[in-house]
Amino acid sequence: MLSADQALRTVLDNVTVLGVERVSIVAALGRVLAEEIRAPRDIPGFDNSAMDGYAVRAADIAAASESNPVRLTVVETVAAGAMPSRRVETGQAARTMTGAPIAEGADAIVQVERTRGTEYSVEVLAPATAGAFIRPRGEDLRQGELVMSPGKPLTPSDLGMLASLNRAMIDVWRRPRVAIVATGDELVDVDQVPSGAQIVNSSAYALAGAIRAAGGEPVMLKVARDTPEEVRARLAEALAFDMVLSTGGVSVGQFDHVKVVLDELGLRQLFHGVAQKPGRPLKFGTIGGRPIFGLPGNPVSTMVCFYLYVRPALLALGGSRELGLPRMEVRCAAEIKIANGLTEFVRVRLERRDGAVYAVPTGNQSSGVLSSLSRADALLIGPAEKSVLRAGDQATVLLLAPGAGVDCVAYFEERRLRQ
Repeated sequence: MLSADQALRTVLDNVTVLGVERVSIVAALGRVLAEEIRAPRDIPGFDNSAMDGYAVRAADIAAASESNPVRLTVVETVAAGAMPSRRVETGQAARTMTGAPIAEGADAIVQVERTRGTEYSVEVLAPATAGAFIRPRGEDLRQGELVMSPGKPLTPSDLGMLASLNRAMIDVWRRPRVAIVATGDELVDVDQVPSGAQIVNSSAYALAGAIRAAGGEPVMLKVARDTPEEVRARLAEALAFDMVLSTGGVSVGQFDHVKVVLDELGLRQLFHGVAQKPGRPLKFGTIGGRPIFGLPGNPVSTMVCFYLYVRPALLALGGSRELGLPRMEVRCAAEIKIANGLTEFVRVRLERRDGAVYAVPTGNQSSGVLSSLSRADALLIGPAEKSVLRAGDQATVLLLAPGAGVDCVAYFEERRLRQ
């Protein structure tokens, strides 16, 4: 049986990035860039003022002070978006707004707060060095400079940068479309109250949310009842998508038809079973190069396998470079018993105590207790060679919640005063 690391390596070795599509930057937030972006020109394209003030020759005001102001003649006013029409000569200044170009001959900006001015003259009350408050041409980007590389998930700032480069349309990797095939006679939909031995099809909704969070497009197909015919129909339908996730039916029970039907559909099985807890029965292979995951039926096992294997594969399909969950080192808040010989992924919440982060198990770790995952901030990696982690032991966790274990107080310098 493969280890968790071997299983993940096998998955990623059998995933190929999807094709490219062209989209508007308005729709590109979170998409993964599929082209190299270089600056077509210098940005900014001209020396400009970082402050409202006056463009001057620094040598003219070297001796300026409150008690010894230097009077200059104002030759014009330059607004943002306008070009200067006059050269600044000795003894002259150009009133210049923030973002406006610097007049030829000037080499510094004096802030308006350090002047006393009229329409036609200004008294400068402080010296300025050459280059003061001037943003030089190309300060942001030089023509031909690499701005973004393929594989970058696009942020709001990236969209602003692309707009400044006049890139209204860009190439991004296509979002993977993922079919979710839930199997089982016991499953009912979310709007039906279960009775008798029925349960709500919660795993499909959890998977759909997780797929969307990872940049994919989930499609929940009709539940396949426990007959070979229904399972075959749903899985055949699912092969129209970029990835297939089935839940349940991969163990050895009398009604576990998924593994048989996948074989009939031409599955190239790469592994069935991983030395981990939960999620040991995980099945993975490909059909026509398409990744196929046979996920366990228990909801926690389903989602743990998603985070460990499906999510990285989904991100790789979509062109991302960073595939794993964020990880951090923590301390165990209490003794944690783990399965010897298996890598156990323990659901934990994270607590900050005296500057350190501690992991606290979320209660019953049964693979059917979905609340243990809902309450979790992270998955603690329980090494296969150990059977127990002692209180205070260091451990590695995979973060499920973006801000888990991190100080997220919404204050800055004042924060110290509020504690």
